[in-house]
Amino acid sequence: MKKAIILLFISISFIQCNSLEHKKNIKTTEEFYNICADRKDVNKLIELYSDSNPQWIDAVARSLVEGKENIKSLYEASWEDNNYKKHQDYPKTIALEEILANDSVVVVSGQYNPYYYNGNLVAETKFTAWLYFNKDGKIKKHIEWMQYSVNDLQDIINFKQSAEIH
Repeated sequence: MKKAIILLFISISFIQCNSLEHKKNIKTTEEFYNICADRKDVNKLIELYSDSNPQWIDAVARSLVEGKENIKSLYEASWEDNNYKKHQDYPKTIALEEILANDSVVVVSGQYNPYYYNGNLVAETKFTAWLYFNKDGKIKKHIEWMQYSVNDLQDIINFKQSAEIH
């Protein structure tokens, strides 16, 4: 009987610990996307990444960015691009639709809201992201699957082919 009670207590403790990690990772993910949606504080965003060589991957474009400083540069280049303008009907650039998590991975689906680039309207873009967390609750790997438009996909293909030729 004592063994059964101890086993039950250990099982409940383990589930609660995993639940705490799960909740912590969801909270970090929500913070991450709130910062991204505002496009203002890249330093606050980059602090959510692991210090130990994190990775950012665009799965469709098959591009990999490694290291905090390189990931920071990726965000800075995008956020400081003067050709980008928020859409007047969308104060936040990102809308999350669903978040699923376990103790080390959070999967997010949502959309990048419409915006203007070089004065041209860019429609919303659906995405799914997988954020992998280390034991310290920091993002160690970030993989995004973007539902690019056909024109964007063709541009990616052309760029990849051009890079291979040179």
